[in-house]
Amino acid sequence: MTDTTQASGEAATDDGANKIGTFAPFDEFDPTLSNARAIGIDAGATLTKLCVRRSDDSLYFASFASRRNQTAATSDLAERVLALLEQFSPDRVGLTGCGAADLAPKLNRPMTTPIEFDAWGIGANEMLSRLGLAAESPYLLVAIGTGTSALHVDGDQVERLGGTALGGGAALGLGLALTGVRTPEELNALALRGARQNVDLMVTDLFEDAADVGAIIAASFGKLARLATEDPEGFTPPNKEDLAAAALGIVSDNIGLIATAHARGADVSRIVYGGSTLLVHPQIADVMRGFGLIMGHETVILPQGGHTGSLGALLLAERSA
Repeated sequence: MTDTTQASGEAATDDGANKIGTFAPFDEFDPTLSNARAIGIDAGATLTKLCVRRSDDSLYFASFASRRNQTAATSDLAERVLALLEQFSPDRVGLTGCGAADLAPKLNRPMTTPIEFDAWGIGANEMLSRLGLAAESPYLLVAIGTGTSALHVDGDQVERLGGTALGGGAALGLGLALTGVRTPEELNALALRGARQNVDLMVTDLFEDAADVGAIIAASFGKLARLATEDPEGFTPPNKEDLAAAALGIVSDNIGLIATAHARGADVSRIVYGGSTLLVHPQIADVMRGFGLIMGHETVILPQGGHTGSLGALLLAERSA
C-alpha cells in the first residue's frame, strides 16, 4: 500500500499542485490573464471551477461560489462566467457539471459539453500523469464534493459505479444543525479542536478487554445517546467542538466504507480521491488514508482535486477541435 500526496490546502499546493498548474486563491483571478487558448468550466452545486490554458501552454485554475448572496455584485453565475470569457477570449470552451444545462444557453457560444463523470475521469488522468503517477491499470476515482461519486476509470473509459449523498453538503448541514456554524471553514476549525470519541460510542466502551483494537467506532453518536439514557438528570450536552468532529467523522467513515466496497467490487487496487471538500477538511483525507491502510488499497489524494472536472472539460474541448 502506498500513501501518496498531501491532503489539501497550502500543504497540497506546496507538494504536488505546482506540478499541475497555478491555482488562484478562492474567488480571485489574475487580472492580467487574457488571450487564453482554451477554458474548461465545471459548474458544480456549490462551487464553479475553471481551468484556463494560457498561450504558453501552462494551466491556470480558479474557483468561486456557484450561488452567491444576491446583494453581492455580479451575483448571477452566467453574468460572471460571460465576463470571464470576454476577459480570456478562449478559442475553445468546455462546460460540464450539474449546472451546465442551465448555464450553456445563457453563454450563447459554441462549446463542448461533456458528461461530468467523463470530465472528472479525463481530468484525474491528466493530474496523475503530471504528478508522475500515471495510471497503468483501472482505478476507482472518488469525487467528494457536495455529494460523493465513485467512478471506475480505465483509460478514457469512465463509469459511475455509485456514490452517496454524504459529502461536503451533508457535513456542513449537520454542522449547522448541531453547532450553528454556517461555513465549511468554521466547521473545520471547530472539528480540529474536538474529540469525536466524546460523542461516538467506541468499541472500548463496550468491551473491557478491547484496549488493543485502537480507536474503532462502534456507533456514531452512540455515546451521546447512551449518556442521555443512562443519566437523564445529570446529562450534559456535548460541546460544539466534539459535535463538529463527530459530524465530519460520520461523513468520512461512510465515504471510506463505500469507496472501499466499490474498489473491492471493481477489483481495483488503487483509489484516487478528489473533490473540493478535501481542501477544506483535510481530516477526511486522513480517514481515507486510514481505510487504505486497513484494506490494503493504494491511496492517492489529488492536490487541488476539485478541479478534475474543469481540467477534463478543457481537455475534451481541445480534443473536439
